[in-house]
Amino acid sequence: MSFGTSPILLAVIAVTCLGGVSAIAAGPLEGWTGSISGHARTMQETYQGLDLGLGPVKDDAWVHQRVQVLLTADYEETFRLASEFTWGRMWGKDSSLAPPDQDEVDFLQLYAQYRFHWEEEDSLTFKAGRQTLYYGSGRLLAAREGANQRLAHDALLLSWKQGDTYQVDAFVASPVEIEDGAFDNTSHPERVRFWSVYGVFPSPLGEGHAVDLYYIGLHDEDSVFLEPEDGEGGRELRHTVGTRWWNKTRPVIYNTELIFQFGRVGDRDIVAGAGSLGLGYEFTQTPWQPTLMLRADFISGGGPDGDLHTFHPLFQANNYFNEGGFLSPSNLYNLNPVLSLKPHPKVEASLGVNFLWRFSAEDDVYAPPLQRLAGPAPDGERYLGAAFNAALTWKVTEKTELFLGYTHHEAGDSLTSVGAGNEDYFQASFRVEF
Repeated sequence: MSFGTSPILLAVIAVTCLGGVSAIAAGPLEGWTGSISGHARTMQETYQGLDLGLGPVKDDAWVHQRVQVLLTADYEETFRLASEFTWGRMWGKDSSLAPPDQDEVDFLQLYAQYRFHWEEEDSLTFKAGRQTLYYGSGRLLAAREGANQRLAHDALLLSWKQGDTYQVDAFVASPVEIEDGAFDNTSHPERVRFWSVYGVFPSPLGEGHAVDLYYIGLHDEDSVFLEPEDGEGGRELRHTVGTRWWNKTRPVIYNTELIFQFGRVGDRDIVAGAGSLGLGYEFTQTPWQPTLMLRADFISGGGPDGDLHTFHPLFQANNYFNEGGFLSPSNLYNLNPVLSLKPHPKVEASLGVNFLWRFSAEDDVYAPPLQRLAGPAPDGERYLGAAFNAALTWKVTEKTELFLGYTHHEAGDSLTSVGAGNEDYFQASFRVEF
């Protein structure tokens, strides 16, 4: 089934559901309230040297539009029903469309939630259905914000929370695959599923500091590290354990994470890991409030023989390093100084440069969302080059935002040796919330 007038259909559904939600809020069912919210985003993107010049299309540009509408019905603070509709369209793209590029109207979220309170600040929440998952800094679990269609999961989630100090979530989930029709997106837990226990705890460093501890398991019947005919049909079972140390206080800022992975892909054992350092200082009493940050990552990779050392970033944010999202956080290490400025309370600008190297010259170069972009460096070259990034965010009003971003990646010898080159990216987006 296909609906050629999806934006109109989306509006009809939203208005109809809004009427139902309003009826709940104003009707005889005491204790029920309803709400509607959402956003519309228009984004223009331009690439020169797409995929670092390794793809069939070298230069490309497009415009895409996304609309999301979230409807909720709540009974006091105990029970919630939520449905979030999403629609997206793309125009002008010469290269092949990826599933997240566009979709007819569908459910981004559709869940029921029950919250049990037994103390003033203690609660236990059960949430079942389609939902978005975002944890930590999005290094492993994010909602794919940069893409036209966000990533959702069909999941069962149990969350214990004590005020703003402790939180422990346990869930089992399967990512939702986007089809091009209306209301046809679905997950395939028989092929890909994952499960996790993720906790946020007070840090011994005191108030305003926190520690994350987590475990994530992944089962994938179609691993990117194996061809279907290899090993056991491409099956991957990977376990991830990690800790993140971070703070909310200022002027010193830190966000550091250590991750270890183990498991098995086909007939190979997995031994991989990553470390991420984020350290900065905000000059709160200085004009334009400059913030200096140093970010650094080491992310393992390895050769084709023996244990598999390539780190799997799971469901990471595609714009992990910059808005262009040229490289996936696998098999590399980097240094990334960033300067942020606030010339106006509603305007923020950032400038940065990211120097990147391969962790292992015998491993591939990977692009989001973890796909091979180029093979091993023929003569052991490691330097991937430098990505120069500039971004400007203007909060035009409380509910409207304009964003401009530019990235230039100057290819190093580890890329030029496999036929890759420079890449430029420009983005202009406008977002309206309601």
